Amino acid sequence: MKNKVLVDTYNLYHWHKNWNRIQKSFFVESYELYEKSKIENFVKENNFKNTYVIKDNFIDFNFNQTTNLEKADLILITDQKFSRSKCVDIIKNIEKMLDGCNNLFVCLNRHYLNITGVENDKELPDDYEESIEIWLKNSLSSYKIKNYSEKFIDDGSYFTWVIPDQKFHICKQ
Repeated sequence: MKNKVLVDTYNLYHWHKNWNRIQKSFFVESYELYEKSKIENFVKENNFKNTYVIKDNFIDFNFNQTTNLEKADLILITDQKFSRSKCVDIIKNIEKMLDGCNNLFVCLNRHYLNITGVENDKELPDDYEESIEIWLKNSLSSYKIKNYSEKFIDDGSYFTWVIPDQKFHICKQ
């Protein structure tokens, strides 16, 4: 007879915070995540000086960060939990953040968006990634939105559990 052990969800979350470090340990050679580099290049190329970062993973970005939202010229969200909210709440949260800062770079996990399946828009295309962009643009029509996502089949090699795969720069027009 096997003994069954219940795993505390806190420990699972703690494990998730270390996912980047765990994945890196699978490789002998040194490397940086492509998506991390892409975000760092975006910050540098757009000359952002003080980025307020909302994350749930231990990942060190190579740019100046601030813990004071009022001093931020960019808000960066890579937190996986952000994508688990109801779609209407995601939009409300984005709008609230843009009240205090003109620029937001949000990374959404396509696997979590509308995870409950309760929010359906039959007008959106069948291509899920395209639907996410259209949903954001329709919901945030008074903002300028640029899609930095790349289309790919998620086979694990893109480390989407460290930095979510759907990336958008949203700013006031």
